[in-house]
Amino acid sequence: MAVAYLNGEWMAPEDAKVSVFDRGFMFGDGIYEVMAVYDGKVFTLEDHLVRLKRSLEAIRLESPHTDDEWRAIINEAVQKGDETPAYLYLQITRGVESPRSHVYPGGSKPTVLITVMHAPVLERNEITPYKMVTKNDFRWGRGDIKVISLIANGLLKNEALDEGFDDALLFREGELTEATASNVFMVKDGVVVTPPKSNFLLHGITRDHVLKLLAGADVPCEERAISEDELLAADEIWITSTGHEVWPVGQVNDCVIGNGSAGVVWQVVDTLFQASKK
Repeated sequence: MAVAYLNGEWMAPEDAKVSVFDRGFMFGDGIYEVMAVYDGKVFTLEDHLVRLKRSLEAIRLESPHTDDEWRAIINEAVQKGDETPAYLYLQITRGVESPRSHVYPGGSKPTVLITVMHAPVLERNEITPYKMVTKNDFRWGRGDIKVISLIANGLLKNEALDEGFDDALLFREGELTEATASNVFMVKDGVVVTPPKSNFLLHGITRDHVLKLLAGADVPCEERAISEDELLAADEIWITSTGHEVWPVGQVNDCVIGNGSAGVVWQVVDTLFQASKK
């Protein structure tokens, strides 16, 4: 069953409520993590905790819990939720402040929310490659911080949907950054390429996990800039995220990628990924 944890109390998700003066509501002043739960265990938990700490430090918000306390709360949430597969969502805001002010309040208590909800099983025979469209990446310059302020991502995603595509591939000054909620990989002549980490894109946990899997399988990989022309000439393109795992892309704009189907290298990395979940 779905469960929520709000500031130390357990409840049904629909009963979780925060003040209208919470800075997460007023300013989008907070950070979050989304974690996959497989067979009752949080996947790549330690990597998520590292990024959680990094995001909190970046927005100058002291963590309300130690790593050990986070592990205990997260594992209790998984046990109480008793859902697998599931998504565990963790959000921390700067807390309640009244009257509203841009100045960070002194001594405010962060708001901590965790939810555990059932996740759909990604059946391998039901994976249809995405159709994606290229867009200008006009978002702010700190995409490496996993903030809850995602209005620009939503605008770009919904523009793509309105144009008949599944998502957008974002370019800043001619170079690929990421999709609206996932990292991007391409394959050319057997070499896997992905944009390097920077402040313009999220340092994805699934992205890093896939790179480790590929290195372990001796698949050649490069982290470097990718132009739009190079991307359109790719043999394969995939996106990676907690929700998508590793998802193939069969079309970009009006250009078919490869033969439009999931490619051979994607099949290799997907097999590796599925095995790593066990």
